[in-house]
Amino acid sequence: MSKVVLAKTDKISRSKWLEMRKHGIGGSDASAVCCLNRWRGPLDVYLDKVSKTTEQADNEAMYWGHVMEPVLREEFAKRTGLKTEAMPYLFSFKEYPFMIADIDGIVREEDGSVSLLELKTANGFAAADWESGLPQEYYIQIQHYLAVCDLQKAYVAALIGGNHFQYEAIPRDEETIRMIIAMEQSFWKNNILGMTPPEADATSGKALDGLYPESNGTSVILPKEADELVSQLEDIKKWEPRIKEEKTKLENQLKALMKDAECAKTPADYSIRWKTSTTSRLDTTKLKAEQPDLVAKYTKTSSYRRFSVTMPKEKK
Repeated sequence: MSKVVLAKTDKISRSKWLEMRKHGIGGSDASAVCCLNRWRGPLDVYLDKVSKTTEQADNEAMYWGHVMEPVLREEFAKRTGLKTEAMPYLFSFKEYPFMIADIDGIVREEDGSVSLLELKTANGFAAADWESGLPQEYYIQIQHYLAVCDLQKAYVAALIGGNHFQYEAIPRDEETIRMIIAMEQSFWKNNILGMTPPEADATSGKALDGLYPESNGTSVILPKEADELVSQLEDIKKWEPRIKEEKTKLENQLKALMKDAECAKTPADYSIRWKTSTTSRLDTTKLKAEQPDLVAKYTKTSSYRRFSVTMPKEKK
């Protein structure tokens, strides 16, 4: 067996569990380390692993995801007729001990084999992400778990929008697993053990805001590579209006084809939605005019760092 049991998670405190997770790359970290996550990147994972704090507050989504696990496990078993078990263990990969896995459960197949069970909850706004199958971030997470736990198949059961339950089987993907291992091994060796922050990418905004929340009033001279970065940025900004215009044009052409339909499929099986949504917004202009004292009482002041680039005079 390739996996090693690090801890029985229902026998240790949450703070201990969080501390143990800092000593490895978990399934929820895998897609970020592989630069295949829309919301997190390698820099986020790096900061999480090297920080001294183990505090992590559950948000509502995390809380309800945990609460719903037994319900989803039972529903999956009911719909498939397969036996499921919770698996309250933290595992590591024997060959690559920096790869760890804290899985939701296992499935006992009819032929006696064991498969992985991963349980997900998603709000209604994320429903479109699931229309074409398992979102990319979760696919990488599943392959990471299959590698660590030495299993050949996983089932992902998801409750979407609170009222739509679906599940699918995901086979082991050796090519993807090799990519995951290589990228995680490089990240762990060069960034974590080498204490070298990875390069910032499109997902790094939140991490950088957390690292450098306030400017200190000083001025610095950047290295020469900054000139190339600024040059690339200016080139992109020149094309941005044209790209936005072309995007809007293509969207409008598709809307014209759909007419009043809410959903559409293309011959190549693309899914398109143009759905009526109703929102209620606070009329802040009217509120400020009629209830200025009330607005002042409940106005919260916050600060942020505004980023801008000014070209040299000779280039303008």
